[in-house]
Amino acid sequence: MKHFKLLIFLLLSLLLTGCSSESIADRVYTQAIGLTCDKQLSFYTQGFEQDSDTEAVTGTSIAEVLRCEESVNGGKVFIGHTELLCLDGTCTLEPAEELLFQQGLSPACKILYTNPKKYFQDADSTATVHMIRMSEQNGLLSSTELSTALNEWHGIWETALIPAESKSQDYPELVLLHKNGTCTKLSDTASKGMYWLRRNSGSFTMTLETPDGEQDIFIEKTKLQKSSQQDKLYYHVIVNTKDSNEELRDMLQKLITKQCKFAVLEMLRANADVIGMQDLLENANIEINKNLKPEVEISVSIE
Repeated sequence: MKHFKLLIFLLLSLLLTGCSSESIADRVYTQAIGLTCDKQLSFYTQGFEQDSDTEAVTGTSIAEVLRCEESVNGGKVFIGHTELLCLDGTCTLEPAEELLFQQGLSPACKILYTNPKKYFQDADSTATVHMIRMSEQNGLLSSTELSTALNEWHGIWETALIPAESKSQDYPELVLLHKNGTCTKLSDTASKGMYWLRRNSGSFTMTLETPDGEQDIFIEKTKLQKSSQQDKLYYHVIVNTKDSNEELRDMLQKLITKQCKFAVLEMLRANADVIGMQDLLENANIEINKNLKPEVEISVSIE
């Protein structure tokens, strides 16, 4: 019921992000905004032209920092078309909800875990948003939208999976951002494992390290099967590939199994649920809270 009410709020907020022709010329449109919530709120913006002033404004509430931003820019700041929301480990759920429900931030806005102050010094939000969208299309990320994060924050484990800036060009790094503002960064292995456990069914090419050097293997499709039995949760990753090299397939199976086990282990240590454990337990009528960790079994097959 809580998720249903949140969905209604999100749909209504989408309808409220429109604008009238009378006010368009007086508005300042933002492509990206950043927020830190340490001792006070610090608010950063970047326009679609990518040359906006990125000096932060500060205040005690979202409404106050927006008023300050409007006085600096000389026009009403409109965040209804903002594509990227940058958060760090200081931000809690409340400012994000205020941006959405009271200030009109789109629920489709992408979220990125980063240091907003450093990011906006030399930010290229267009490239960042493109990277996130391509990662989603290629199956490396499930939804990274604000609406998804809010739903996860409202779950029993109160933790959302957020992409972070990555030094690698192959895939984004991932963090577990908790409702109270703390953050747990996943290891490289666990980040890759989370792609399989939350993957959309997309095709892509991945590179394996073999004794003979790097070899590419084309993944046609992936599928995740979930089940529960006697307080134990089962996740089975099925990977389809046309590669007939048995040695390569065995390496892939072992690699995915290792990555998924690391992902589950680090998630449980952080008291997080970003692979649908709660739904499985509820369907099996198993009562659990975030202090009681279920046992999770991982299996992988290459077909």
